[in-house]
Amino acid sequence: MIRFRTLTSYIIAVPALLLAGVTGAQAQVATFSELHDAAAGKSFDATTSAPSAANANQLNIGLNTGFDAFTFISNEFRASTLPGFSRMADDTISFVVTAPAGFYVASLAYSQQGTANTSRTAVQFGNSQWTVAGFPAIIGEYAGNPTVSGVVDLTALQPASVPVSITVSLVAGPTGDIALSSASVVATLKPLGVPRDGTVGGGIPQGGPTGGVNNPAPPPAAGEDANRGRGRDEGEDRRGNQGNGRGQGGRESGRGSDR
Repeated sequence: MIRFRTLTSYIIAVPALLLAGVTGAQAQVATFSELHDAAAGKSFDATTSAPSAANANQLNIGLNTGFDAFTFISNEFRASTLPGFSRMADDTISFVVTAPAGFYVASLAYSQQGTANTSRTAVQFGNSQWTVAGFPAIIGEYAGNPTVSGVVDLTALQPASVPVSITVSLVAGPTGDIALSSASVVATLKPLGVPRDGTVGGGIPQGGPTGGVNNPAPPPAAGEDANRGRGRDEGEDRRGNQGNGRGQGGRESGRGSDR
């Protein structure tokens, strides 16, 4: 089981774990790969998403800009009643986070910032949700400023790599105007304390917090199978010998009485 936490209107900054004993305090770096987004050319932009120059474990999610040359509708992640904008904007971006050898992805922190019309009569709303390692969760729902954050703790799984998908939906009602201005994901890495079992996807640590799900109990010793059932056979032999003894004793007694 993994734990999700939602921190509305707060930005979580998670520093990369430093590898002890490395000269110059070099940080271990996660890899962000297989980036795709659902609405090509609008809202999220997988092609411009890239690690931050200040923190290689932070993926800055790209956002489209400009206007569509055919519809003259904005490509921004924005829902508005203003001319040139759609009243609804939504998109999903997916990617895989992979830890370097000897480490696992301990947690992921997502944060987004944005703006909204502050007019008293403005109507706008939206929601953000994500699925991490197959577990879905709502990051936040909002009827105004879309700035929200969420954290997922993956310590129980200790995964070598994690698939992630993030979906954001924005809707503008009368005089509404709501938009994303930035979004990012920060990965925290930790060293593995026990070896993995070698299954697909990096495996599950043997004897770790999960109890070693993919590490079955060792087979019984070879001698156990060979000895199994021997007690019954030996017992039968003993009972048979006792019977023979009684029979022989009776015959001997009989011969003795004839004399």
